[in-house]
Amino acid sequence: MRAEVAEVAPRSRRPALLLAVAALLAVAASASGPNGFSLEKLVVEADQIIAGGPPRDGIRSVDQPGFAPPDQASWVTPQTAVLGVAIGGEARAYPVHLVERHQVVNDVVSGVAVAVTYDPLAGAPRVFRRKLGDRTLTFGVSGLIYNASFLLYDRETESLWSGFDGRALAGPLAGEKLEWVAVRQEEMSAWLQRHGDTRVLERPEPKKIDYRYSPYESYWVSEKVPFPVQAADPSFHPKELVLGVTVGEHHRAYLGSILTAAGGKIEDTFQGHPIRIDYSTELARFLWEAPATVEVDEAYWFAWKAFHPDTEVWRPKP
Repeated sequence: MRAEVAEVAPRSRRPALLLAVAALLAVAASASGPNGFSLEKLVVEADQIIAGGPPRDGIRSVDQPGFAPPDQASWVTPQTAVLGVAIGGEARAYPVHLVERHQVVNDVVSGVAVAVTYDPLAGAPRVFRRKLGDRTLTFGVSGLIYNASFLLYDRETESLWSGFDGRALAGPLAGEKLEWVAVRQEEMSAWLQRHGDTRVLERPEPKKIDYRYSPYESYWVSEKVPFPVQAADPSFHPKELVLGVTVGEHHRAYLGSILTAAGGKIEDTFQGHPIRIDYSTELARFLWEAPATVEVDEAYWFAWKAFHPDTEVWRPKP
């Protein structure tokens, strides 16, 4: 009985076959970037996207959020910081100590698909519409960093998105930008005064995560920024809180220390738009009023400067 022998390519064909296999492997390697993401169609330099430590989805997004009325939300107090979102008569409160552990909440508010995000590295709460054209995206945490802030990815195309400004930096949707949605970061009591019928995000994984403690407490006060940024200004503590406003291509930063020195409450005009700010040094909280046409964001100083290198800094007039 003759043993079966696997078919082997003739010697004359082996070099060509090996070269073809090597070429395919090289293409596959070049297409796979950090954490397994393709860096095709990059709109920034490849070396500016780096691994932040966690793997893809090492920080789990909240994809099926639950909500409760305020009188049943025992995990918040009147002093708890929340991210407040109101769309079409429906209001939601997302406690910061919950969102910072998951960084992304894929939600639908009054029929509008939104991604509620909080970047603990940049100190930046952001909300974006998840609808892009006729496609609704679902976001996760990539584990990658750009400009010292985290990158989201959408599960539909695996494009990488800046969580700071909502711009796609790589992948099939590179160059696209998500629509910004207004969000307020304030105490639960202040948000309830605006929207008494709000509902509060429930703890996504209470049996796995102790939400009473933040893993970022030492990071808040440290002057160290652990990742590179494209622009920096050492005039202020890098983690100083900033309320940033944007009108078109113009940006202005209101820093907590300067507002405190000016008495905490100011009225200003930026690009013809009235801005009112009440800053509490004790609570490190901004209360603000601005027209809907003005984009208002919060962030640490280093992050605001990194993404807006040409920003103005508000200072009181002599």
